[in-house]
Amino acid sequence: MARIETLSPKNPDRNSEDPELLLRPIERVGINEQILSRLKSFLEQKHLKVGSKLPSERNLAALLQVSRPSIREVLRGLAILGIVKSKQGDGTYLAASLHRILSLPDQILTLQESLDLVEVAEARSAIEPVVASLAATRASQEDLHRVREQLQAMKESLEDRIRFLQHDLEFHLAIMKACGNEVLKRMMSVVLEKLFDHSRQVAQNYSDLSKIWTLHEEIYQALCRRDSRAARAAMIRHMKVSKADNARLTRSQPSAGGRGKATQSA
Repeated sequence: MARIETLSPKNPDRNSEDPELLLRPIERVGINEQILSRLKSFLEQKHLKVGSKLPSERNLAALLQVSRPSIREVLRGLAILGIVKSKQGDGTYLAASLHRILSLPDQILTLQESLDLVEVAEARSAIEPVVASLAATRASQEDLHRVREQLQAMKESLEDRIRFLQHDLEFHLAIMKACGNEVLKRMMSVVLEKLFDHSRQVAQNYSDLSKIWTLHEEIYQALCRRDSRAARAAMIRHMKVSKADNARLTRSQPSAGGRGKATQSA
């Protein structure tokens, strides 16, 4: 397997147009952004096509000298965006064209690092009802099957908050992927990734898991009926209940500007 080449005096970038540019001021960038940039360069040089298998998490972590959780986080973000697809026990495969990957801004996965959770909750409340409305009319039977699988898994996890949350977020990811709007997908991917990163903290905001599950079932039933207005309304109800849970259960230190960093139930 070819190594992901790094830029160093002994191994200059073969594609550099001006050697002096290599001595430009060092920029402070996040690890995720650097990983994504290196992956894009690797894929471009290898001319990989849709369906090609990527190096394993272990190999990528060793080559880039970063932790496996960092690699996993980037791959998970790319999976949400539909760039790669993970097959359990088999590996990660390229699911989008090289052109689409190269056009992806490196900052798309690191934007979440600076997001305030209050702002995440606000953005989600504004975007996700629209996503649900679109999914009601655009979701395929396969999309609905994925939503139903996560709903069932949530029901089987009522005694395990963390596991319940994971399937809860996968439920919303499935709806996001079914909405048929790439711009909304990218916006929601950042929001939901933020919730994944704070899963344990978010899980503590759940009050009645059965009630939360019922709200999700209402969303799913509206999708099955292809009722966009009902899907939107059901998602709004869900957002309101989550907000009420946060107001009742979350008491955290105030941030700049006087707002507390509340978390949002998924």
